[in-house]
Amino acid sequence: MKAALLLDFDGLILDTETAIYEAWAVIYRQHGVEPIDRATWAASLGRNDDDPLDIDPRARLAELVGPDLDVDEVDRERRARRDELLAASPIRPGIEDWIDAARGRGIPVAVCSSSPTIWVESLLAERGLRDRVDHVSCAGDGVPGKPDPAVYLRACAAFGVDPARTVAADDTPIGTQAAKAAGAHCIAVSAGMTEGLEYPHADLVVPSLAAIDAGAVLGTR
Repeated sequence: MKAALLLDFDGLILDTETAIYEAWAVIYRQHGVEPIDRATWAASLGRNDDDPLDIDPRARLAELVGPDLDVDEVDRERRARRDELLAASPIRPGIEDWIDAARGRGIPVAVCSSSPTIWVESLLAERGLRDRVDHVSCAGDGVPGKPDPAVYLRACAAFGVDPARTVAADDTPIGTQAAKAAGAHCIAVSAGMTEGLEYPHADLVVPSLAAIDAGAVLGTR
């Protein structure tokens, strides 16, 4: 039986990635410029903000629009649009079944993300998932984001388990790279913004966690 279930957050548990991208796309068009294309955006997903390959859509918009851009107003409008889209976004298929399958077997569940803790914790709580997750491991405060395996390794350390006996699920190539570097068995979920991407580090690629039997992967006592 596996020792822990490690889940990414953005794009895996909740499709925040599409909501964030679409909100920025609306803002770009309102200012008369073309949005960053989806392929470029998708390639950057999963990275920490400090990663040089990460996209800074605010800085790009400022370069295109010029000094007259009201950054504060942009942020207000963009957050409002993002939150509207998020409110209509359901928990991704299979997530709750996998959490229930793990907890039913006494297997602890962690959420491991490059996003800030306050973002992950608040959205988990809003969706009624925080009390069903045993640990949240996020980048920040000296902990690097993916593709560094630190957030996965910290969750394993919190549970006192060998990473090789864990299952990790992530929706980005960067995330699966981090999970494999940690030593976990890694499932890539290619859906939403990451649909069609290549996952050279994953052990298995599926369109949804609902497509595979959690019990068969997690094992039995």
